[in-house]
Amino acid sequence: MLACMSPPRVSSADKFVAQQDSGQIALLIEEFLAQHAEAAVLEDGKVVFDLRGGAAGQAKYSISTEHDRCTLHLWSEERNLVRRVVAVTERGGALRLATLRFGQAQTKLLELVGSREQRTPTTRETARSRYVKVLERVLGRAFDGWTCEGFRSAMDLEKSFGPAYARGVMVRGNQAWAVIGVNENETMTTVDGILTVGILWLHDCRERAGGKRLYQGLRVIVPRGMAGLTLSRMAWLSEEAAQWELWELQQSTEELTERDGASSG
Repeated sequence: MLACMSPPRVSSADKFVAQQDSGQIALLIEEFLAQHAEAAVLEDGKVVFDLRGGAAGQAKYSISTEHDRCTLHLWSEERNLVRRVVAVTERGGALRLATLRFGQAQTKLLELVGSREQRTPTTRETARSRYVKVLERVLGRAFDGWTCEGFRSAMDLEKSFGPAYARGVMVRGNQAWAVIGVNENETMTTVDGILTVGILWLHDCRERAGGKRLYQGLRVIVPRGMAGLTLSRMAWLSEEAAQWELWELQQSTEELTERDGASSG
């Protein structure tokens, strides 16, 4: 089903590699599955297909490169999935697939893992999932009359939203705030990058609202003691474009404290 070819190896950097053709993508997937007898397919951190030989309910797969598109078909007794794979990257012994459902423009992430240990969410993913719940709880207490909606940390490749940042909205009537947060287990570089992602998130929220909700601004939540650089950057943002708030969260005590931009010098 696959043409015989020897494409260059994909970089192991934690990003999807551009300009991969369908043959390269298909060969990388085939090679990975051939080398890992206990492979499984994960979506949103959960096993959706078990490709282990001899496993109960073992799933099957096929790969096609017709019309210069890499199409991955997975099926089992419980479910059936057909996706176009547009890019792959290797990371930590796993193969990440950026996929498209037919007729849709939004990319969805699938992950091929090769060992039993990788079948469960990592410590980092667990921390991110817990942080989303903490963030919703803390904001619900701090802002009486406002409702938290759609908080999540799932990756959105099309819009460049990574899983390190929890994002959602707070709503009261037709008023709303875009909210973005990062937990204390992330690197300082990730924390310092939150404002850029937050501005993109506010823009996305306003576009999707289509004027039905008035987004007043952006609330940024960072770990206690890690707000310095973000605070200095917020001083340069236009107050006419939106309202900008920066808060520090102590996760152990769930204490939320606002930082005043006027005190940043």
